[in-house]
Amino acid sequence: MPCDSEERSAMDSSAKRPRVNIGTILLEPARWARPKRATYAVADWVDRFAAAGFDGMELWEDHADAASLASDVPVAVYNSYCGFEDDGADGRAVALRNIRACDAGAVKFNVGGDASLSGEYARNLEAWITELPGDCRPLCECHGGTIVETPDAARAFFDGVDIECGIITHAFADTEDRLRDWLRLFGAEMQLVHVQLRNDGVFLRLDEAADHARTRIDILGAAGFSGPYTLEFTKGTSTDADTPDQLWREALADLAFLREHA
Repeated sequence: MPCDSEERSAMDSSAKRPRVNIGTILLEPARWARPKRATYAVADWVDRFAAAGFDGMELWEDHADAASLASDVPVAVYNSYCGFEDDGADGRAVALRNIRACDAGAVKFNVGGDASLSGEYARNLEAWITELPGDCRPLCECHGGTIVETPDAARAFFDGVDIECGIITHAFADTEDRLRDWLRLFGAEMQLVHVQLRNDGVFLRLDEAADHARTRIDILGAAGFSGPYTLEFTKGTSTDADTPDQLWREALADLAFLREHA
């Protein structure tokens, strides 16, 4: 039976709706502690993640306990900080175990920042990726302080390794020109947006810089990007308001902004 216009409209809206994940690191006040540690249990939050309409979560490695690995909210991305130096084998093995345990759809990784170890990173990364489950997509966060922090440096590195992986962009933090460079050099390999927006080092909600945020969304759309977003950081991060409950309220505003504009 043909759909009526109201049903078609609902289907079209659903098809266009961006997938949005909640990064569990967003709610974690001790995310940058040394040593890193978890101060809240993800399992206590998964009902709220689902009720708010998040499509999945990006599970920070320090939140990967038995309860979170068995969550009813899918782990869209496992957020790993395992190293790719020769002495990082134990960390890489832990990441693999957790990825399998939570049936992660993708894994975020970083390479290191020592250019003299580029070959070592590449060798260990290639070996590690071959051990990932076949349905788990590796995604490189080309982070500041790593050897792949610029589009040209990342392109040169990945052209020299025998792997297929996606790239994570910090579209809202980058300049327009830098974002366009990432998209020009990587195209369809750009597969995830980490959402964070700062002004003079202060984290903002997307609606507090709406023109800036909409411009980045438009650039992504013009380049054909249709991948998911992960809310990584939001207003209140690294302030007196850096508590899970307060950050959650800000994250819901960012989710609403993406649902309306992306």
